[in-house]
Amino acid sequence: MRSFLFQFIIHITSWLKLKTAQQWAAFIGKMVWRWSEKQRRITLTNIKLCYPTLSTDEQIKLAQEALKETIKSMFEMGVVWKKHKNSIESLINNIHGLDVLEAALAKQQGLLMAVPHFGNWEVLNLWLSRHQGFSFLYKPPEDKKIEQLLLRYRGSGGANQITADAKGVRKIFKVLKQNNILAILPDQQPKNGQGVYAPFMGQAAYTMTLFAKIAGKTKVPVVFAVAERLSDGKGFDLHFKLAADTIYNDVNESVITMNKTIASLVAINPSQYQWTYKRFSIQADGSKPYQKPSN
Repeated sequence: MRSFLFQFIIHITSWLKLKTAQQWAAFIGKMVWRWSEKQRRITLTNIKLCYPTLSTDEQIKLAQEALKETIKSMFEMGVVWKKHKNSIESLINNIHGLDVLEAALAKQQGLLMAVPHFGNWEVLNLWLSRHQGFSFLYKPPEDKKIEQLLLRYRGSGGANQITADAKGVRKIFKVLKQNNILAILPDQQPKNGQGVYAPFMGQAAYTMTLFAKIAGKTKVPVVFAVAERLSDGKGFDLHFKLAADTIYNDVNESVITMNKTIASLVAINPSQYQWTYKRFSIQADGSKPYQKPSN
């Protein structure tokens, strides 16, 4: 059922203009906020944890907008993957830090890229695939039919997709040696034993160490990148930011640098970060911040 709905959304939205797809998503977002206690609770919990100085009304407003923005990324898939597969440049307004990207690639050492769950990372993936050999590490979804759809649509844009397992990790060093871009979503919570606790937005977040280990071992240039959604269907702005040299230090310091840089990108437009994700579900003290309150 999920795979059918996923493909249905892609098919329907591929006929829409970007602005219309986003308007539909905003309407659905309002409905989800009203009817889904679970999504409302997760999103608002994240906002309260990361923006404690906001008033209650401000926290609710940001959470509502964040839910809409997350759904926009879903409704934009058909527009991006099918309608603009061969014309992604038409959706790009400004590119901030293009000189950072070009300088990193000019070193001919390969490029390690951190792509947080912000805005529409599929836009960024497709744009990069059109300009440079591009691979990204992904965690296979539980639904194998959805995985096949993702492989097909992303692959049609030119991206090389590598599974985030032992077999896939062996491939990543080959990608970098070929002077290609290797992208990783660095803010996915890892399994127990595959991460360390590091501050993120003022909270202790169990954070993957894989990115830090790759950076430390290869010493290749490291760039952070996001695609920011503009209002009224005006497209997207791309942002590229060079990592601080501390990204190459020991794992703990590298992870702190990574989370700090992600937070600086979230600040571009806080509502466009994926606050619907249970980023803080693994806590050292065993607490469960997303648990539904008992009546």
